[in-house]
Amino acid sequence: MRALKVGVAGLGLTTVFQVALVLLSGSVALLGDTLHNGVDVAGTAIVWLAFIVTKRQRTTRFSYGYHRVEDLAGLAVVALIAGSAVLVIYESVRAFGETPELHRPWLVLVAGLGGFAGNEAVAQYKIRVGKRIGSSALLADGQHSRADGFTSLGVVAAAIGIMIDQPRIDAAVGLGIGVLIGWAAYESGREVVLRLLDHGDPGIRHELEHAAEEVGGFDHINDIRLRHSGRTVHLVAHVCMPASYSLIQAHDVGEDLRQAWLHVLPPGSIVDVHADPFDAELGSPHAQETAHSH
Repeated sequence: MRALKVGVAGLGLTTVFQVALVLLSGSVALLGDTLHNGVDVAGTAIVWLAFIVTKRQRTTRFSYGYHRVEDLAGLAVVALIAGSAVLVIYESVRAFGETPELHRPWLVLVAGLGGFAGNEAVAQYKIRVGKRIGSSALLADGQHSRADGFTSLGVVAAAIGIMIDQPRIDAAVGLGIGVLIGWAAYESGREVVLRLLDHGDPGIRHELEHAAEEVGGFDHINDIRLRHSGRTVHLVAHVCMPASYSLIQAHDVGEDLRQAWLHVLPPGSIVDVHADPFDAELGSPHAQETAHSH
């Protein structure tokens, strides 16, 4: 929540700063960049709203809570990035046939540099916090802020082009920036979509297997399934234990594993451990069920 508040404040100040210079310069390129930053503030607000919703207590209808809202917010932010890329590419292609008229191009140059600095500072903060708390939505929003910073560099190119009597530089650089923004949409969107498709992180799986090695009392782990939900993870594991175990013994081993895994997973995660009775001669009951089903 603190990262989002910093993002709204930083980008809000950047947008207000650029609005003032738009009125002084009459730059269409700067107007587009200012509107683009306004869209970024809207994206941050979407993630902020999602974070508020995820804090609600789970109910009988939503027994796993509302963490998936955060992933949906990430998808909405990705859509904003993609839309921004399309808009920038369209305006750049259209600008090849026009000659922009700028008043006080040095003001546009200052505004572009200020827009880039503000966006990049906010982007670095969001991405750093997003990685620390494991939020794909906040990471996507950070990438969006970085994409907006690249767009501001296009405004700098526009001002320089007008100063040296080469206005088409603006269109060429803008086209390249549009492609970069599109790539940012692909990179952040890929992560969000993979989470919605229940893609399990191999790195987390390796950490879980390593944590299980520190716990005794079971023969082997038959199956581990991971499902990301916002910043949390739902883990379901089938653990093979000696068939001679009592229910209490199996529960104690399962609880030891659950606690070891909860130390690895993000706060709020859920771990379900299913104990499978195991006999070296009979093998795993689930392996037999799989063989019969095939």
